[in-house]
Amino acid sequence: MHRFLRMLVGVVWSIGIITPQATAQLQTQPTSTPTDLAAVMQRGDDADSVDTSTSSAQADSLPVKQAHSVVISASRWDENLSTVSREITTVTPREVQLRNPSTTADMLGQTGRVFVQKSQLGGGSPMLRGYGANSVLLVMDGVRMNNAIYRGGNLQNSITIDANALEGAEVLYGPGSVQYGSDALGGVMVFRTRQAVFATEGSSLHGTAMLRYGTAMQEKTGTVALDWGGTELASSTVITATDFDDLRGGSVFDSRYPDYGRRSWYAERQGDKDVMVNNSDPLVQRFTGYSQLNVTENLAWKLNDNVTLNYGGIFSTSSNVPRYDRLQELKDTLPKSAEWYYGPQLWTMHTITTKLNDAGALGDQAKISASFQYYNESRNDRRFNSTSKRKQDETVLIGSLNADVKTDLDGTSTLERDLYYGIEAFFNGVTSVATRTDIVTGAVTNTASRYPDGKNTILSGAAYAQARWATSEDVIIAGGVRYTMYDLKSNIADTTQFPYPFTDLSLSTSALTGSIGATWKVTPSFIIHGNASSGFRAPNLDDVAKVFESGPGYLVTPNPNLGPEYVYTAEAGLRWQPLDWLSAEVNGFGSWSIDAIQTRPFTINGSDSITLDGVGYAVYANQNIGRSNIHGVSTQLSMEFSHLSILATGVYQNGTAVDTTIPLSHMPPAYGMVRATWREGAFDAGASFWWNAAKPISEIPVDGEANMGVNTTPDGALPWNRVDLAAGWKATTNLEVRAILENVLDVQYRPYASGVSGPGRNLVVSVRGTW
Repeated sequence: MHRFLRMLVGVVWSIGIITPQATAQLQTQPTSTPTDLAAVMQRGDDADSVDTSTSSAQADSLPVKQAHSVVISASRWDENLSTVSREITTVTPREVQLRNPSTTADMLGQTGRVFVQKSQLGGGSPMLRGYGANSVLLVMDGVRMNNAIYRGGNLQNSITIDANALEGAEVLYGPGSVQYGSDALGGVMVFRTRQAVFATEGSSLHGTAMLRYGTAMQEKTGTVALDWGGTELASSTVITATDFDDLRGGSVFDSRYPDYGRRSWYAERQGDKDVMVNNSDPLVQRFTGYSQLNVTENLAWKLNDNVTLNYGGIFSTSSNVPRYDRLQELKDTLPKSAEWYYGPQLWTMHTITTKLNDAGALGDQAKISASFQYYNESRNDRRFNSTSKRKQDETVLIGSLNADVKTDLDGTSTLERDLYYGIEAFFNGVTSVATRTDIVTGAVTNTASRYPDGKNTILSGAAYAQARWATSEDVIIAGGVRYTMYDLKSNIADTTQFPYPFTDLSLSTSALTGSIGATWKVTPSFIIHGNASSGFRAPNLDDVAKVFESGPGYLVTPNPNLGPEYVYTAEAGLRWQPLDWLSAEVNGFGSWSIDAIQTRPFTINGSDSITLDGVGYAVYANQNIGRSNIHGVSTQLSMEFSHLSILATGVYQNGTAVDTTIPLSHMPPAYGMVRATWREGAFDAGASFWWNAAKPISEIPVDGEANMGVNTTPDGALPWNRVDLAAGWKATTNLEVRAILENVLDVQYRPYASGVSGPGRNLVVSVRGTW
């Protein structure tokens, strides 16, 4: 509770500091034609008006209307989903309200189409088509979030995004390098924050407040959103504070491993020594709790009918976040670590965007964005019975510029014939330092940093062009190319802390990527689509230069010879609605990688082992392993009756490395869900069934995803099922109450590659009011 109170103080501080400054700064634009501010309430705050831009995986699935959904991820501009030749999943604000996810990572997982791994409660690393971490791209309001230290293991950066502040989210599966550049191999997750909306006359103020409580982790969440709009100025502010206590797992264990997932002990400092303490409740995963604060601000200033100026600001910070998987590791029957946690993760982003409704000679419409991001994270650990506490601290400064133009290629035709083109440039500067502090004497000394401690920079520039050409009302062909230049430089100032085989590192590369696809409306109820695309990922600083213990006895070391990886993907799919109440969607893909980057055994200075801080390790490094093949299929079935809707999803993927027998990372087992919802007047009720298949140990890599006893068993990843119940009541026009009972059967389960178990039986209650 004390963390939650501190967060509330932070909210007050944010209101007092951020809002007055923001109103004096440049302001932000709506994503579409300005409308009356009352439209803000149609973002999903009214339970009686379910957003028809629904996703391909949601409780309120409306197959007929979904054909008219608008998406932006395929071209960076609005498009009708039914005309896009790619697999895309969307999430609307109303879905967020219905499902009540604790984090944005949970929001993605609730689609039933995205697999999410967690090393700790304060985590959430999406996996798309056999790729994860820095091989999938996060984009916020058109600006890439991935930076120089996004790691190749698993990431928690998606939780820095406030799900309650989103106007929409999309997942574009497969390579998105033409639109977004490097890193978009497995897919792109595009997030759009709640935009400011102008009033047609006068001004208006609307607001939303939500309180949520969850029993499994004693979750306490509060959200306030304020939308003000005038005819020339508008503002949207969202503030969310969340506090999680230690997570309680389920009590029904797999009979083969009745102790897998139990937290029977934990390390505690008592006086001047560390003690291994019996946990009074082994279902409670000590230590997993943390707190988070998010502030999202969007301002819009309409200079005239042609030009709108926008400011978008995001502030996200957290308390310390315990690295729970590391706190479970044993060494000679004793805890390996007495402490292991991420320090407060701070991320801010400030973007100024100019939007032109008439770009003159450049095209019909244009938008130019300049963005600055500040990112700071730290890792803090101390071995059991040691007084030396290590802190590795990283700061990244990120500047970027995007310019995107859209123009009609055939103004005389009513068919869609458009050209999209643009440029992108970004810069990353990284500072990495590390110290050891004696917790008894307070003495501080330098130690090996995670990344080189000198000057670390990345500079990239790119240009792209895409065209969409409708040959008829039923057929649209789309294609595009992008040329990217990439330059990484790194310098080591202190070579005494780690035996680097080099003092300077540089990587300069470029890539030409492309895509081509088509959609064909065979009949009004049957659409088929196909796409072929190439992807490119240039190694970042984390790939080439980090020093990190990826798993017990495995140390990842720098590899200055690491090069880019490339992927070539072909996909095909269909959307079929044979009856008004029935629709189906099937998507299949195959990906072929060249110079794929995976972590493999390595040598440093001619040795395959190394001693660091008195501990011996096997040497590993990221390497271009040669070729790999990945294939998969995803399915969805939707049924919509007068009061009842049913949705079922299933995802399967598998892959192999051609030149080695070591399994590929980020390859979850088959998974999916079935959800049914009944609606009657102001009430709704539903149930959902979630399932994950098993994955044998022979198919799991040993360098982190097969941390025995923590995120896997001797048999591998165990299968699991979960049942949820949900209900909602629209008490008045402005008041809604919702309740979800997750994991009704109180099953103990741990998703693939995760270091923390999912919630046991968890009652989540929320109250939402609008005015």
